[in-house]
Amino acid sequence: MRKTALFVAASTLFSTPFIFAPVYAGLKWQKLSLPFPDMPILQKDGTELRLKQFFGKPVLINFWATWCAPCIVELPYLQKAASMQDQLQVEILLVSTDRINSGEVNKFLDEKQIYTPKRGFDPKAIWARSLNISALPATLLINAEQTAGLVHTGIADWSSSDVRDDLIMQLKTMG
Repeated sequence: MRKTALFVAASTLFSTPFIFAPVYAGLKWQKLSLPFPDMPILQKDGTELRLKQFFGKPVLINFWATWCAPCIVELPYLQKAASMQDQLQVEILLVSTDRINSGEVNKFLDEKQIYTPKRGFDPKAIWARSLNISALPATLLINAEQTAGLVHTGIADWSSSDVRDDLIMQLKTMG
């Protein structure tokens, strides 16, 4: 009986067209071109947000949308990472590229219990276009002096120890 169960489990594993891989398989960072955008986007309360407001502290900016399934999978990881901001010493900002109004996006995030990261709204993709972001989710890591930046496209578990270590190493490398 036990051998039969093992055979069924093994045959199911090998007959599936999918491969099983961890979320964190190594971040694939690429350099960002400078200068960083100086144009404003909106915050949750409707006030303007500019990248220079984060000057003096590294910032992790995640571009996402409510219609993007991988983005939705990634949101809880960003929520967990934001709850550890003191350890990471990185400001975390979610930037929605949705064309729907910010109230709908806020409702969506609240329903998903995503509260901690700061929220920005870029419905015209002002920041995304200026940074040559062409796929979602895309996450930028910008050093405190805003002189260097990296971008990772795809899902990552931003709350895992491997990714946290990678972020810290990348920030040290960027200066």
